[in-house]
Amino acid sequence: MQSETAASGAPAAGGAPEEPVTRRPAGVFGRVLGLSLLVAGVAGVIYFLAVRDLSTYGAPIAVSWLILAAGYAASELTVVHIEFRRDAHSVSLNEIPLVLALVFASPGHLIVAHLVGAGAVLVLHRRQAVLKLVFNLSHFALEDCVAIVVFHALVGGAVRLGPSLWIAAVVATIAAATVSVVTVSVVIWVHQNRVSVGQLRAVVGVALVGALFNACVGLVAVIVLWADAGGSVLLVAIGAILCVAYRAYASLRQRHASLELLYQFTQAVRGSGNAEQIVTDVLAQARQMVRAEIAELAILPTGGNQGIDWLVLDGDSDVPTRTLEPSLHPSLAALVEGGRPVVGSKSVRDPRIRAHLAQRGHRDCIVAPLVADDQLIGILTVANRLGDVSTFDEQDGRLFETIAAHTSVTLQNARLVDRLRHEALHDNLTGLPNRVLFQQRLADLLARRRPTDPQIAVMLIDLDRFKEINDTLGHATGDLLLQEVAARLRRGVAERVTVARLGGDEFALLDPAQHGLEGAVALARSLREDLHRPFAYQDLELEVSATIGVSIAPSHGRDASTLLRRADVAMYAAKNTAAGVAAYGETLDEHSPRKLALVGELRSVIDHEGLELHYQPKVEMATGRVIGVEALVRWHHPVEGPVPPDEFVPIAERTGLIGPMTDFVLRTALAQCRRWGEAGQHLSVAVNLSARSLLDADLVDDIARALTVSGVEASKLVLEITETSVMSDAEYAMHVLNRLSSMGVTLAMDDFGTGYSSLSYLKRLPVDEVKIDKSFVLNMQQDENDAVIVRSIIDLAGNLGLRVVAEGVETMSTWEALRDMGCDIAQGYVISRPLPADQLGAWLETVTPTPLVIAR
Repeated sequence: MQSETAASGAPAAGGAPEEPVTRRPAGVFGRVLGLSLLVAGVAGVIYFLAVRDLSTYGAPIAVSWLILAAGYAASELTVVHIEFRRDAHSVSLNEIPLVLALVFASPGHLIVAHLVGAGAVLVLHRRQAVLKLVFNLSHFALEDCVAIVVFHALVGGAVRLGPSLWIAAVVATIAAATVSVVTVSVVIWVHQNRVSVGQLRAVVGVALVGALFNACVGLVAVIVLWADAGGSVLLVAIGAILCVAYRAYASLRQRHASLELLYQFTQAVRGSGNAEQIVTDVLAQARQMVRAEIAELAILPTGGNQGIDWLVLDGDSDVPTRTLEPSLHPSLAALVEGGRPVVGSKSVRDPRIRAHLAQRGHRDCIVAPLVADDQLIGILTVANRLGDVSTFDEQDGRLFETIAAHTSVTLQNARLVDRLRHEALHDNLTGLPNRVLFQQRLADLLARRRPTDPQIAVMLIDLDRFKEINDTLGHATGDLLLQEVAARLRRGVAERVTVARLGGDEFALLDPAQHGLEGAVALARSLREDLHRPFAYQDLELEVSATIGVSIAPSHGRDASTLLRRADVAMYAAKNTAAGVAAYGETLDEHSPRKLALVGELRSVIDHEGLELHYQPKVEMATGRVIGVEALVRWHHPVEGPVPPDEFVPIAERTGLIGPMTDFVLRTALAQCRRWGEAGQHLSVAVNLSARSLLDADLVDDIARALTVSGVEASKLVLEITETSVMSDAEYAMHVLNRLSSMGVTLAMDDFGTGYSSLSYLKRLPVDEVKIDKSFVLNMQQDENDAVIVRSIIDLAGNLGLRVVAEGVETMSTWEALRDMGCDIAQGYVISRPLPADQLGAWLETVTPTPLVIAR
C-alpha cells in the first residue's frame, strides 16, 4: 500500500520526499538519508534477532521467490491512483504477494522477493532518485520483518488452513501497513518540520482499509492454491479483470472529480472582483486541479505596456510572486507555436519540451497558450506533478486545455471590465481621475481620518481665458492646453496628492496630509504661478491664469459635498482678488447661517422696498459741471447695521433676487431723476446691470415700462454693463444692447480693462462711454503701468468716439493727470462720496461749476 500526500514539497507516503528540482531545503538530504539508514538498521536488527531462524512448514506447495518477485513487480506496476484536490492516494497491491509469501515461502525468500521485484520497478520504471530508492527499500525491509514476526507469533511454524491462518495474515498485513504509515509520517516531518493531522488521518485511513482489502484478496488466493495449484491460472485471470475494472472505476471517479473541480474553477474565477484577484485564483485553481507544485502565468503586453508580466505560484504560498521579463524564453515560445496545450511527462522525449523543463528546472509540465480574438494574450503553465507514482498525462492535458480556455475568456473580460471601470472613473483627455473618483477618494479619506491625522485639503482650480483660446484656436488646441495643464499640476504636487479634472476647464486637487490652511494656500499659490507661465504652441505662447479656492477638513466640513461646495465658494471669491487664490471663510458663503438669514431678510426688504439708493455725482472735467449721478443701492440692517453691497448683491445674484432688486433700483432712480429735473437739475442717472439681468428676456420691456412710468427721457438713463457680463453670452448680449440703444438709452462699459480682451466686441457693441476701473485710477500716481493703461484706454475710446469716465478719483493730482490725458468725466471722493437723494439735492444747490468741484 502506498499513499501520496500532494501538498507542495511533501513526500509521498511509502516513499522519500520528492525534492523539487528548483530547490532543496538545507539539511533535508542528510536528515532523510539518516532516517533511511536508521530504518534499514532497525530492519536488520529485527531480521538477525527474530526472523533469520524462522521457518514455515505445512503448506501443500512452495512458491519460488522469483515468482513472488514478479508478483511484487506487478503490484507496483498496477498502481491505482485515487486523486482529489491536492491529495492523492496510490493504491498498490503488494499486500497480496505478501500474504502469499507468508504462507508459501520462507521469510528470507519473502524479503528478497519484495526488494528485488519492487526495487526493479522503482529503478527501471519510475527512475527514482537514489535517496528515495534507499528509503523505500529500507522501509520495505522493515515492513516485511514486522509482518513475518507478527505472522509467526500467531501461527507458529506450522501453517494450517483455517481461521487462525486468516487472522494471522490479516494482522501481519495491517502491522506492515502501520509500519509504512509511521515511517512515511516521520519522513514527512523530517522534510517539512510538521505533519498535518488531516493529512495523517487520510493516509492512515486509506492504508489500513487498503491493507485489509488486499489481505482478504490474498487469502482467497491462498485458499484456491491450497486446494489446487492449477487454480493459479484462474486467479491470474480474475486478478487481471478486477484490476481493469478497478482502474475503469477509478478513472470514472477521476473524471467526475475533474468536472466538479472545473465547475468550482469557473465559480471561483467568476466571483473574483478584479484582474489581480482573477490571476491569483486562476493560478491557485489550476495548480489544485492537476495536483501540481507550481503554476505560472505569463501575460503578454497590451497597448503601450512593455515586457512580460510573469506570475508564479509556488510552494505553500497563496500569493503569486511577480516579475517583469523583457521577453519570452525561446524554449517556452516554441511550445505555444502550435496553439494547443503541450504535455511534458517525466519520460517525455520531445527535445522542445526537454529544453523547456531544463530551462525552468521542472520535472514535468503542461503548457497551454491563452488566446483571445485569435491573438496570444498569455501562457498558462503547471509543473512538477505532486506524488511519487504519477506524472501528467493526456487526460490532464485535456482538462488543462479547458482551464486555459476559461482563463482566456476570463482574462479578456477582466481586461475589458477594468478598462471600462478605468474609463468610468478617469477623464479620457488627460487620464486624470474624474469627478466621481475624486469624490470617492475624498469620502474614503474622510471616513478613515482620525483626530490626530493631518488635515485634508481640497482645491478647485478654474482656468481663466481658456474659453477665448478654445474659441479662437479651436478645440484641438484647447485639448492640448488642458493636457499640458494636467501635466503641470501633476508635476507640481507630491505623489500622495490626487489631481482630477472635474470637467471643462475645472480641475481639483486632494491633499490627504496638509498641515494647516497656510500650507494649502501656499501650495495653491505655487500651482497658480506655475500655470501662469506661458504654454508653447507652435509659434505662439499661450497664457492662461487660474483661480483657486481652498477648503480643508475638518475645519471647513466633514463630508465631501460640503468641502467641495465650500472650495467652490472660495474659488468664486478668488475671482474678485488680484491674488487669484482664496481660502473658504464663512463670510464668503451664502449657505452660512448668517448668509441664510440675510437671504430671507433681503427678500423681505426688496418686497417692502426697504432698500435705499445713494447717488455719487459725475463731473465733466472740462467745465466742472455735474452732468449725472450713479445710483448705488444700500441696505441698512436694523441689527447688523450697514450691510456692504459686496456682500448682499452677490447673494441677490445667486438666489434670483437680482431681478426684483434691479427693478426697484430702476424705478427709484428714474423717479428721483424726474424730481431733480422738475427742480431744474437735469442729470442723467446710471444704473448697474448684472450679467443675470442682461440675460433676462424681459429686461428691455421692463426698462421701457420704467421709462414710460417715470417720464424720463431714455437718453438720461445710463446702463452700466461689465465686460464679463457681455462675454458670458456675447451674441445675445449684443442683441439686447442693440435694442436698448435703439430706444435711446445710454450704454456704458463698466470696469473696463479688468475682464476679457474684448476690443473686437467693443467696436461692435453700441456703447456710448467706457468707465476706467477704479483699481487703475487709484494707483496711477504710484504705478507707471497703471498710468499707461489709463492713457491707452482714454486714447482708444477717443479714437472710437466714446466718452471716458474715470471712477475712483480721490486726489487733486489724479484729477489733474486725468484731465491732462483727455479724460471726459470724473467720479470719486475728490468730488463727493455717495449721498442719499435729499443730501445730494442740497449739495447740488451749493455747487458752482468750476474746472474742479470738491465737496467741502
